[in-house]
Amino acid sequence: MPLVAVLGLFTAVEYARHREATLTNLSYVAAQTAQVVENSLQHEMLSHNLEGVQNMLDGIGEDEKIRAIYLLDTDGRIAFAPEKLNVGAKLDNRDPTCQPCHRFPAEQRPSSVVVTLPDGQQIFRSMNPLENRVACQQCHAAEQRLVGVLLTDIWVTPYEARLESDLRENLLWWAGTILVTVVVVNLVAHRLVIRRLEIVARTLARFGRGQLDVRLPAEGPDEIGKLGAAFNDMVQRLHAEEAQRAALMQDLRHLASERHELLKRVITAQEEERRRVARDLHDGLGQDLAGLAFGLEVVERTGADQPEQALAQLRQLRTQIAETTNRVYDMILALRPSALDDLGLAPALRVQAERALTDSGVRFEMDASGLTRRLPPEIETALFRTFQEALQNVARHAYASQVRLSLAAPDGYFVGEIIDDGFGFDMESIRPNENSPRGLGLLGMQERITQCGGTLEIQSQPGAGTRLSIRVPLPESSHD
Repeated sequence: MPLVAVLGLFTAVEYARHREATLTNLSYVAAQTAQVVENSLQHEMLSHNLEGVQNMLDGIGEDEKIRAIYLLDTDGRIAFAPEKLNVGAKLDNRDPTCQPCHRFPAEQRPSSVVVTLPDGQQIFRSMNPLENRVACQQCHAAEQRLVGVLLTDIWVTPYEARLESDLRENLLWWAGTILVTVVVVNLVAHRLVIRRLEIVARTLARFGRGQLDVRLPAEGPDEIGKLGAAFNDMVQRLHAEEAQRAALMQDLRHLASERHELLKRVITAQEEERRRVARDLHDGLGQDLAGLAFGLEVVERTGADQPEQALAQLRQLRTQIAETTNRVYDMILALRPSALDDLGLAPALRVQAERALTDSGVRFEMDASGLTRRLPPEIETALFRTFQEALQNVARHAYASQVRLSLAAPDGYFVGEIIDDGFGFDMESIRPNENSPRGLGLLGMQERITQCGGTLEIQSQPGAGTRLSIRVPLPESSHD
């Protein structure tokens, strides 16, 4: 149907174009014919042979294609006509059939136009002005520019009949062409398209049922062949994505296992910390307070009778109170270093490094010249705990002789590094698993930095030391 519509539209457009061209050419031919008639009439008129003029118009009027041929005077009256029909009548140029020419100024009027009559029929009308030549001035005044007008109307109907006949022949030709084309296209389409599309449909149906091992035959470079190649590529990519998805699921399960182990370790560490604090309070602070209470009781009993002994006892109690105060301070510092809250990250890390590394004989260097402002408390805490864990790892496992720590906060980021020259380690060997909790400390460090939106990178090889790099974005309010 689309083919029929396209061909029908093409035929209609071509017919309209051909008809317009034919009418234009006929109009031109009519104008040329009128010019020939005009020359012949002028010859008869200059010879004063009026009967010859009338005979010529009568002969022309007998042609069925001629609707009318008039010789008009300068006032628009009919001077000559075939069979002297309407001679003496005056034509009104305001008539609708005269407007195609008379609506223009005299110098712009065409010599021939197609005019539609009130009954819908069309004619070729040519208007040929008769110039006032020198020979004509024997009868006409010399100042007259024109001596008359030759009006010729030719019927368009005969030519339209020929066009309609051509149109019918074209339609029959196109109908036969369409029929043959449809039959041939159906035969070719069934062999080259439909059969192959059925194969595509069956393959897609199997693929939709979950059979990922199906393939389409790549037959030729046409669209169906390209479809088959694209489908095969898609299936291949799905296989690869399925393998990647399986690997990702394995990684997710491993990560979930690591998080589970980390949570267990956090809970265990909390409980151990509580037991340690309780033990320190009981064994240390409790006994110290009990000793102070006993000493005060002794002073109370002997103060009146033995003042010098009581005074010595008070001096001893004062020393015990100072020692107890220092132990309490150490316990508080172990739980939360006051230097972190009071002075900031750099001083707190310096104190922590001295406590962790002094006894092990490791030389410690710190460069905090690039950190000139305090950081948000939650970021300072996370960074302190991360570096604290790193320093403890160096003291326990690295066997290093030197540790360098650098802290800076350029361009809205905190950047820190801790480098040791210790034994180093194999990154793969410390990944935690179900059978070994190794590496959970590093995982905890990673979790702390990730919660701040930052990144932690560890570079280490056996015998080459370890480099730990931290980068954390800082909130806008802390940039100033």
